[in-house]
Amino acid sequence: MSKCVFLLVLMSNLVLAAPEVHVSGFGAVGIVTIDSDEFGYRADFSKTGGVFKNKFDLAESTKLGIQFDIITTDEIDIVVQTVYRDQEDLNFDTALSLAFVRYAPNPNWSFRLGRTAFDLFLLTEYRDIGYAFAWAHVPSEIYGVIPHRYLDGIDLTYSQPLGDLTFSAKLFYGKNEFAVTAFSAPDAPAFRFDNIIGLALDLQSINWDIAVNYTQLKLDSQAIKPLVIGIEQLSVFVPNFSAIWPNAVDFINAADLDNRKGAYTSLSAQYRFEKFTVISELAKNKTDSLSIQGVKSGYLSGIYHTGTHNFFASVAFSQSEKFDLDSIGINLPALSQVPGGLEAYAGSKFVLNYYSINQKTISVGWRWDFDENVSFKVQLDHTRIDNGGSTFWQPPIENDMTYNRSGHVNAVFANLSFFF
Repeated sequence: MSKCVFLLVLMSNLVLAAPEVHVSGFGAVGIVTIDSDEFGYRADFSKTGGVFKNKFDLAESTKLGIQFDIITTDEIDIVVQTVYRDQEDLNFDTALSLAFVRYAPNPNWSFRLGRTAFDLFLLTEYRDIGYAFAWAHVPSEIYGVIPHRYLDGIDLTYSQPLGDLTFSAKLFYGKNEFAVTAFSAPDAPAFRFDNIIGLALDLQSINWDIAVNYTQLKLDSQAIKPLVIGIEQLSVFVPNFSAIWPNAVDFINAADLDNRKGAYTSLSAQYRFEKFTVISELAKNKTDSLSIQGVKSGYLSGIYHTGTHNFFASVAFSQSEKFDLDSIGINLPALSQVPGGLEAYAGSKFVLNYYSINQKTISVGWRWDFDENVSFKVQLDHTRIDNGGSTFWQPPIENDMTYNRSGHVNAVFANLSFFF
């Protein structure tokens, strides 16, 4: 899809006479360090590595982006944006964040075709542009859970002034694919969303903004198909397997991810006082698969502005629903005598705990805009990881699928954010 969009951009640039081209860029040079040798910090679920105690990491928060805005007529413009953020597999497709043609026949209507920002969050359009927000990093509890950043498809936006207010509604449709991993796996396999359809509603004034989003999609993943096939074969060839593992086939089919439906619902708000800004997002991510039963998350942040300085504090949480595999009455001593039985049990545990995220974070920080295009930020996070909710953090040993880790982590983030 992205290659087709890029060709469309090139062709549009060639056939339309004397387009007006604007080039801009943004980035951040940052460092992260933490105090834990058990929980490795990572920016989101696409990252395969982790930052551990006594390490000072540049990769997790360093980014560089370039954007081209090509104005062809009063109604048509083209946007192309590439971003480097230490992708596991860096190529043209993974670096291309935006590539769309926009047609706006009047101030009320706008139609876009191509690769656009995946409209799930309050900061969807600039989650990688650090200069655009006060924090040293976006709250992981919301933004780290879904690393998918763009949508290959179409969207239609309607905007209407209502006195001192502005109302907008966006309907979008498409698909996307992004790497997702856990447990320090050496690679991040692609996780595909198909038939994405969503509605984003926004009402704002000069001082405040309220947004509601609902997105529905179909999961397209063969990640656990080998496990599904393996358990189905055990049920066929092992005598009395249903007594050893009750309803095993029903269970594994309910845990399958392929062709399952998912939904993301969010409510976000922002209010700007004279010297103080309050920002909050609440979200729920749910599928009809046992593997991702649901993740509830949110944050509340306050930012105090004084001159070129901003001081902020935040609280954030993420809590996932889990299915207790041991509650269905599996006879583990008998299963251990079945060739491949314990491996199937361990694989099922892995699947059910892949999106096990239960944590709370308190953050404080400072931003200093010492130049009109450059800001310095520093932020301290204290995260409490509750029992069974640590898969956002990487273990120190590759493929260590320990499910019940809990503890506390302190992390320090510092960076220079800039745009040009």
